[in-house]
Amino acid sequence: MFKQNLSPPAAGDRRVSARLRTAIFCGVAVTGAWFLAGAGLQSQSPVEVGLREIGPSDFVVTVERNGVVEPMKSTEVRSACYWSTNILSILPEGTMVKKGDVVCVLDAADVEEYARTRELVLLKYRNRLEAARHDRSMLASDNERRLSAARFKYQKAQHSLDEYVEASYPQQVEELEQNLAVLSDSTMSIVEETEHLEKLWAMGMVNHRAMDRQTAEYMEAEERYRRKEAQLNLLTKFQHPRRAVELGHSRTQSLRNVNRIQLTNSLAETRAELSILSYERTIRIYEGYYKRALDSIKACTIKAPCDGQVVYGNSWYLMSRGITYIAEGKRVKRRQKIFEIPDLTRLKVSVPLSESLIYQVALDMPVEVTIAGYEDEVIAGRISSIPRYPRPRSSYTPDLKDYWLEIELLPTESQREIINVKSDATVCIEVERDKDVIQIPRDTVTGVAGQNFVYVFENHELVPRKLQLGRANETSVCVEDGLLPGEQLVTSMTPQHKEALDKELLEALQAE
Repeated sequence: MFKQNLSPPAAGDRRVSARLRTAIFCGVAVTGAWFLAGAGLQSQSPVEVGLREIGPSDFVVTVERNGVVEPMKSTEVRSACYWSTNILSILPEGTMVKKGDVVCVLDAADVEEYARTRELVLLKYRNRLEAARHDRSMLASDNERRLSAARFKYQKAQHSLDEYVEASYPQQVEELEQNLAVLSDSTMSIVEETEHLEKLWAMGMVNHRAMDRQTAEYMEAEERYRRKEAQLNLLTKFQHPRRAVELGHSRTQSLRNVNRIQLTNSLAETRAELSILSYERTIRIYEGYYKRALDSIKACTIKAPCDGQVVYGNSWYLMSRGITYIAEGKRVKRRQKIFEIPDLTRLKVSVPLSESLIYQVALDMPVEVTIAGYEDEVIAGRISSIPRYPRPRSSYTPDLKDYWLEIELLPTESQREIINVKSDATVCIEVERDKDVIQIPRDTVTGVAGQNFVYVFENHELVPRKLQLGRANETSVCVEDGLLPGEQLVTSMTPQHKEALDKELLEALQAE
């Protein structure tokens, strides 16, 4: 039997349709007639055959890939609710909507309850913040009063010290020194008077009693001078240093009290400010919670962002297994796609292509697309995107990778009516083309005794022709040697006659 000399098709390849197989042999001239001819071997019985004239044509290798029709651009709508919630209602898939129409409503009961609790907590902390601000104002007033009293006490101590050092003490010293000077002069007068009385007493001019009174007066004057001198000494050596130290200590303590009150006030104000900042931060947090809840409640009513047709955000792969995510009663999460509104003016089909064939395609390369159910209607397309990197086919076969091509559909106005989003599509990609080669249908080749033969109609006889074959695709094979352009190739005959001819050919080969 004939053996195909192409490498096996990649997983997911499909057989070329009958329409495409016919198109591959568009360069072959067909006689389109049946002939009654005699066999060129031992038997000469009439044989009913179909003939085709051999001629050069283009040898084309194509691959088919399956995909799903998708929009080139689609406006996706995802859940903006921060909570997982259920779908209460949603318009049927395929409904035409206008911008602003309500498409889906999510259950917001749990979110509303959460918003109420956050609002109560928010009011409580706002009241605490107001109380903290009032306490801070009262604290500032008390701190100012205490600091003012401490500063007054310090100023008073400073003035007392200055008054004593610069006024009271010098004045007391001056008074004592003046008293001592007066007492000194008075004492000198009494001394002179005493000396005079002593002379008179010695001369017998005064009696003893007068002399005693003068002596007593002299002693009293000396005693008064000594006491004043002792007072001056006590003041300068003992009272003044002690008083200066007392007043200086009082001033220092007053200054320390001022600094201590300033520090205490600062710490108290810092604590009050931290308390206010803490409440403000807590309020901001709960305001964020409350705003998020309000936004989520608003987001539970989902509207159409533009005009178009509603398409659910379900995965068709999972839907084929009976799994749907978008339906009434289903639970959705944040950022989960609810629906999309596709732009039906530009459509595409994404298909995989194996790594071995990726260098056979290029951007803007034309392709042919057929829609499931409309296989006879060929839609033009082009390769609009080729990724830079391939993706593994599955986690079980990480070494098998495909490049996912994006095929833009270029339908006519009449063809747009048969194209629907999510429809199954088949993409036919031409990966190789050789011009002016001799090619024949694969089913015309007969394998006999390990060799390849065909039958040609020559001189009204069916003559076997040995062939040297080359590359092949699923429907045809190239002939490198054995056929010439213009010869009539037998494309079909009755099974009985073919079996008889093959038997005779085998006997002839064995006889040689």
